Amino acid sequence: MTQLSKLDRETRGLNLFPIFTLFGLGVIMAAVIVGVANLSPTAASYWGGNAKSTRDAAEVGSNLLGNLTTLQSIPKWLVPLAFLGVASFMTGIALEFAAIPGIIERRTAVLKQAVPLMARK
Repeated sequence: MTQLSKLDRETRGLNLFPIFTLFGLGVIMAAVIVGVANLSPTAASYWGGNAKSTRDAAEVGSNLLGNLTTLQSIPKWLVPLAFLGVASFMTGIALEFAAIPGIIERRTAVLKQAVPLMARK
């Protein structure tokens, strides 16, 4: 029983890696969806039908300056959110890989016990 509990301790990452990996993937997908859904229409309305002179001459409080503010502010919080997703995803992969040596060690021990028994038959 002690070997089983030792194996459970060594492979704890196998229970946690799906949570981190799926959380990271979800955060990355959410960041992409928010970026596309918010920035595409805003960029189209800001740059689409307005000449540079119109954009430069926009008055304070106008819709054009509101669009420019949105285009400048969303990436400032969206990029760190996507970075959090990538970091979580990579943590999940590292947890999975960290459990592999413990599994190989346990399988090697079982195989060493089984080979002499197979030779006797």
